[in-house]
Amino acid sequence: MRITITGGAGRLGQALAAHWQDTHQVRTVDAIPLPDGATSQDHLVGDLRDSAFAQQAIADTDVLVHLAPIAPAGPATTSDLDRLDVATRSTYHLMLAAPDAGVKTVVLGSTLNLFAAYPGAWRVTEQWVPQPAPTPAHLAPYLAECSARELVRALPLRVICLRLGEVVSGAEVKGQPFDGRWLHVEDAVQAVERAVALTPTEEEPQTGWWVYHITAAGPRTRVPLEGATDTRLGYAPQHGFRAWWTDDWQHPPAAPPPPAVPSRPIRKVVIFGAGGPLAAAAAPLLTETHTVRLTDLLPLADIIAANKPQSPGAPLPVLFDPPHEAQVVDITDYDQVLAACDGMDAIVNCTVNRPHPVEAFRVNCLGAYNVMRAAVAQGIRRIVHTGPHLTGSGHNVGYNWDFDISADVPPRPGHWLYAHSKYLGHEVVRIFAEAYDLEVPALYFGGFMNPARHRPRSGGVGGLTISWNDAGLAVRRALEAPSLPRPLEVFNMTTDLPHRKFPNEKAKRLLGWQPRDTLDHLWGLRP
Repeated sequence: MRITITGGAGRLGQALAAHWQDTHQVRTVDAIPLPDGATSQDHLVGDLRDSAFAQQAIADTDVLVHLAPIAPAGPATTSDLDRLDVATRSTYHLMLAAPDAGVKTVVLGSTLNLFAAYPGAWRVTEQWVPQPAPTPAHLAPYLAECSARELVRALPLRVICLRLGEVVSGAEVKGQPFDGRWLHVEDAVQAVERAVALTPTEEEPQTGWWVYHITAAGPRTRVPLEGATDTRLGYAPQHGFRAWWTDDWQHPPAAPPPPAVPSRPIRKVVIFGAGGPLAAAAAPLLTETHTVRLTDLLPLADIIAANKPQSPGAPLPVLFDPPHEAQVVDITDYDQVLAACDGMDAIVNCTVNRPHPVEAFRVNCLGAYNVMRAAVAQGIRRIVHTGPHLTGSGHNVGYNWDFDISADVPPRPGHWLYAHSKYLGHEVVRIFAEAYDLEVPALYFGGFMNPARHRPRSGGVGGLTISWNDAGLAVRRALEAPSLPRPLEVFNMTTDLPHRKFPNEKAKRLLGWQPRDTLDHLWGLRP
């Protein structure tokens, strides 16, 4: 077979390349050259975040072994943001390019550290939800999993996700206390080789998503060995590190949660993406009751002077007199985001990038990470998150032909760049919210209308449509609402429509929000 290994300069990538060098055509890919003494039939050095390089990397490939999310992302100076960007953007580009390159199978490397929040004595299996910590070491592989799992719903691929223990050699851990997370590199190679050869039964779909937990042998692993031993994968580890066992061993406890962020009165609010129409609709309402700091990538005065509304009748930002203020802030620069949050009591994140293949990930995903990290650092508990609804991707993987679609259904972003990158940001926000017991109302929108400007049109009004005024009011209500039942609560933001696509009852009940513009002149009786 023709096999491409990303993260090929790492320990496992090199072990696989050496194992297959006499039996398969192997190409290793990484952002760095091979280490001294390592060999590869074909090693490419480049940035997999570049879609053109990603296509080159998997050209004429049968099997992609994607280890980049768990391998070093590049030189030692690689930032946390770069690590997340590599894991998310490279996975997106590789998966989209895979079918045209001839790839049939993708083996995705992930980590069992995603289950450290569970006590070691629990029988955690592949059916348990991961509980990643809000750190790049956990977020990078977890977001790569999320991306691949959602993309494979729309792509003709077989993706086998292997959640691996800490890959080590016996010599490396000699003399160290036993660690139930250890996985011998030879067993890791065996698991990947079996995943490459995995063939579903005739009764099973030939494409789709499979996930296995890959551990050492024996009863003392941090996560028990369960599904990977089934007849489909047939994983049989040979190393249990018994020579390291001691009689006083006990199952390790769950990793302790970080300290919760306490509530405080909300008097000062920072808005990111203040030059956009949603923030422009909300800001005048917020200045009535709060002191507001408006931030955007461009000076608000320039946006106002350009006078280019997003759509006919969409609001433009307004500059307010002190004590309100305006700042230029790049959401992808953590230091700038942290400084903008200084002294604030709440955050409203309205930033968005829809079409750009680089900035969509940097703004929608990494920007969300910066906001949540800054919120925790500044002790801010209430964060209003906004975005597009993530349930109606333009193909059969979403809920396009369903009705009464609750705000709490699992997202289905598909491969649409805008929704997919926003979905990854949504997961970042959720993980931070749950870890630090934050209060995050997430307002998700479909279409916006200006009742005074819009007229009936072909196709009618979508089932998730709202006026700009009601959308701005929703942001204010999300700031003012009492404590939420869960750290992250998602809301369908739509006016009262007869479609029965997206109920808005939850927003009315928990936020105390009530739409005022029915838009009935756009969906009522035809002339």
